[in-house]
Amino acid sequence: MIKFQRSDKKWWRKPLVLENNKSLPAELAVLHLSLKEDEQGVWLNSRTTKTGVSDLQEIASGKFKTVRLSLPIYVQDCLRSFYDLPDVSKGVFDLVIWRMSDFSIRFVEVKCPHWDKPTAEQLRFSELAERKGIATEIIEWEFEES
Repeated sequence: MIKFQRSDKKWWRKPLVLENNKSLPAELAVLHLSLKEDEQGVWLNSRTTKTGVSDLQEIASGKFKTVRLSLPIYVQDCLRSFYDLPDVSKGVFDLVIWRMSDFSIRFVEVKCPHWDKPTAEQLRFSELAERKGIATEIIEWEFEES
């Protein structure tokens, strides 16, 4: 269980956490903490195969701007292979992380167990990914008690 301080800011009505004194959605904070050496990754906050969110930057107006990263072709192909399955209309994990040196991919689902549990679709996705030899993980987080 990862514990984060609560930010006083929100993004799209989503409460943000503080990671290195920066306000971020928990998914991005977990992404940044989960990356190992030589890995890159994104938050798949929409059903896309070409890009994902790698960061959130606060701009002068106090609003936020997403920073998107293009996915390598082999990661795009992997995502498409899931999206093309008839029983995977939803449930793809929050984060996709890859390492170009060995073309590895792993998926991470980010959950706050106080209000969010893995869905049947997400459990099915995890099963399908692991059958393809792709590691999956569920990382839980919560706000620190003040």
